[in-house]
Amino acid sequence: MATQPTIPYRQGHFNRIGGWLPNDPRVHIEWTRKLIAEMKEKRQFRGARANDRADSIQDFDRVVKSNARFRMLASAMLDEVPNKEPYLTDPVGTATIRYYEELLDAFDFIVKNKAPQWSMSEYKGGLIGFPFNAILDWPMATPSGYAFFLEPQINEKLKAILNTWRHDVLSTGKSLYVITTESNGWLSEQALKAIEDDTNIDGQNLKFTELFKCDPVNDPAHWGFRSWDDFFVRTFKDINTLRPVQFSTDPKWIVNSCESKPFSRQANVKEYDNFWLKGQPYSVAEMLNYEPQYTSKFVGGTVYQAFLSATSYHRWNSPVKGDIVYATVIDGTYFSEPTITGFSNPDGPDVAAPDLAQGYICHVATRAIFIIDTKDPVVGLIGAVYVGMADVSTCEISEKFQGGLPVAVEKGEEIGMFHHGGSTHCLLFEKKVKLAWVTEASPETATRNLPIRSALAYAYGSA
Repeated sequence: MATQPTIPYRQGHFNRIGGWLPNDPRVHIEWTRKLIAEMKEKRQFRGARANDRADSIQDFDRVVKSNARFRMLASAMLDEVPNKEPYLTDPVGTATIRYYEELLDAFDFIVKNKAPQWSMSEYKGGLIGFPFNAILDWPMATPSGYAFFLEPQINEKLKAILNTWRHDVLSTGKSLYVITTESNGWLSEQALKAIEDDTNIDGQNLKFTELFKCDPVNDPAHWGFRSWDDFFVRTFKDINTLRPVQFSTDPKWIVNSCESKPFSRQANVKEYDNFWLKGQPYSVAEMLNYEPQYTSKFVGGTVYQAFLSATSYHRWNSPVKGDIVYATVIDGTYFSEPTITGFSNPDGPDVAAPDLAQGYICHVATRAIFIIDTKDPVVGLIGAVYVGMADVSTCEISEKFQGGLPVAVEKGEEIGMFHHGGSTHCLLFEKKVKLAWVTEASPETATRNLPIRSALAYAYGSA
């Protein structure tokens, strides 16, 4: 029977899945206020000088203004944010960003200046890991935002903006101001403790320097990291010791593909289902981008989904041994959430969207898709889908698997990574496969990440 995790969904009591955006909307609003103040201080609100904006933002603007529907939706999604708490920023009722030109200026300021900083609120933390997502969180929850962020042309230009940000800031020394030991840096005592707590298993108490490759001795300022992106795709100091491949020689054992926390597990999935509605059932055809050769293999089978947190390890490893017969990246949406988690919900919008819509985004968001032939008659084919979410704009397949398929892969071998953090991923199993899951893989009771390359499920049944 299909199962879903129970997720609190009352106004003010959202589950801050993954730690990318704060549970408390006041933290979110205050962060955006500070961004606006910083922009004004640096004279970044400059609609009259629009040609000074980054080329990718000017291209986005041209597309929006070339189409009456796009221009209408872009304006309406800002107007539709309610003029009431907690969406206000001052006593006179001015929304954080109310006008389209201001939104473009905010994009431009981030693209040229901002890398995500570590930050803790008064209530144990409200990490702002997604600055674009933070300023779009309310607009994307409106009816017009729902329509706007599904448009292929809009997503094509959003991809270019996010790539500009990554290439000009996140992957360069310009972002190193957030990779420091200062209080708002990712090497601060608070940040390191959060990462260590997230990473240590089996009662370990290892320090960051014992867990990950870094060099605090020769580079005390940035510990050997060259950029924000370099920090977020960091590698284990010795993955074979810290994350050994469990049951490495038994083909019927599937191991965990990402350092991640269980989100959902559904059996008897359909070829087509209403994934945009409450419950977000999996729809195999859309998940696999209508690839007919493989879609039929997983209809009636099982989907397991788990999410990566902001403090997690962000590389992907193969869950099985076999041949990778298909591997591709599908361009999709970046800031789309379904109406069920937006303002149309009677309990209000998801404060950290699209966190509560992780089932939905598996069907529409940018994602890397792998099909692995285990050559085992019981296990058969396994699908693996790694989903980019919001500011996480790049899903990178390892060079070995980018062409000339099929290519042999070992259980636990690295096959790719997310850039700028992490997101969510799914494993798909054929209908014939019966699975016995480890206790920790239950979405209803999971309290922390399952280690990458640890035992996840045992496949059994007749071939």
